[in-house]
Amino acid sequence: MHWKKFLFFYFQFIISLPLLHADNRVIPDTLSRTLEEEEKLFLDRNFQLLAAKYELSAADAAIIQAKLYPNPNLLIDQGAYNKQTNKWFDLSKTGETAASLQQVILLAGKRNKQINIAKLNSKISVYQFYDLIRTLRYELHISFYELYYLIQSIAVYDKEIESLKSLTNTYTIQYNKGNISFKELARLLAFQFSLENERADLLKDVSDRQYNLILLTADSLSHPVKPIVDTSIINNFKISEINYLQLIDTGLVNRYDLLVANTQLQLNEVNLSLQKALKVSDITLFANWDRQGNYIYNYNSLSLAINLPIWNRNQGNIKIAQDKIEENKEILLQIELQVKNDISRAYNRLIESDKLYKSSSQQFNSNFEKLLDGITAAYQNHSISLLEFIDYYETYKNSKMEFNKLQENRISAMEGLSLATGIDIFQ
Repeated sequence: MHWKKFLFFYFQFIISLPLLHADNRVIPDTLSRTLEEEEKLFLDRNFQLLAAKYELSAADAAIIQAKLYPNPNLLIDQGAYNKQTNKWFDLSKTGETAASLQQVILLAGKRNKQINIAKLNSKISVYQFYDLIRTLRYELHISFYELYYLIQSIAVYDKEIESLKSLTNTYTIQYNKGNISFKELARLLAFQFSLENERADLLKDVSDRQYNLILLTADSLSHPVKPIVDTSIINNFKISEINYLQLIDTGLVNRYDLLVANTQLQLNEVNLSLQKALKVSDITLFANWDRQGNYIYNYNSLSLAINLPIWNRNQGNIKIAQDKIEENKEILLQIELQVKNDISRAYNRLIESDKLYKSSSQQFNSNFEKLLDGITAAYQNHSISLLEFIDYYETYKNSKMEFNKLQENRISAMEGLSLATGIDIFQ
């Protein structure tokens, strides 16, 4: 008899452990937020986006730099020692002083081509910034909805555990009176312990999703978020209203990674024209003045210098630029194919998840929610056995969990299609 009491108190102690730990933890206030509120915080405070904005600023600064002309160069030549006057650094009219002012004149439109390259680089930075928003927003949405349905699943466990606790409390009293066997009570306590463990595993998943949201919204206070979701909008979504071919056209126009590849091709085409222009030598103009060192006093002259393109005509860089263009054409075709495949895969996934959701949602009506209370009452009235009671509990829990997973998968597929097309097609 002693071992039965030991097992009884052992089960009671194990079951109470999560509650003991929960009481000792300091948990920040939970904030209820909609997806729109989370997204606003994400756009305003996300560290990756804030850092990327400096890249945009740097790209704009590169345009300013490309528009600047080469600076003139001033050369002054002063005689150190005059043997005739025995003077050091003679600045008078008897000393030698010369000056030369140089200015490089860019030919073949090099400056305009460099400006165009800087503008295209800036455009690429903008596209990369919005592509970063696209991918991070998807991560935000997925974490938000996963958190929502995890909380819904935890509520299922809470309902079952609460019902079981009430039942085990009643059966504990009956056991102490000798009305039921310890085996039956121990089986109920073990089942309750199993549910508590499963719930604890779900809480770990909740913690992971909370952590993602905290990082994405840069919440320095680490507030847990309770998602607010208007499920009626999601449930009323009709996939039949989506045109597949229109999705493909939308993706080819709005996918920023594709726009980056297309702009990169334009950039290399402009770079090829620049490399061809660089084989044309620039002119350097000189304005010279020499006080004593030439055939007349206060000599003035104009000079012109140009490199003769005999050996170096920039052949290597031109060939590199040509090869880069061919490389970018292949990359562009690859990304176009990837965009189409991403949309096709996301669309098919949505069709399947939507079909499965609609076929299953009919089974989960309000009567199904009353099943748990009916099972408990039937067991207390001895209409069903303990094994049947536990089996019904497991069936209810698994069915609710599967239905939550179906809804989560459907929303995930909707978000995946938005990610693939580059726009939120469900707004």
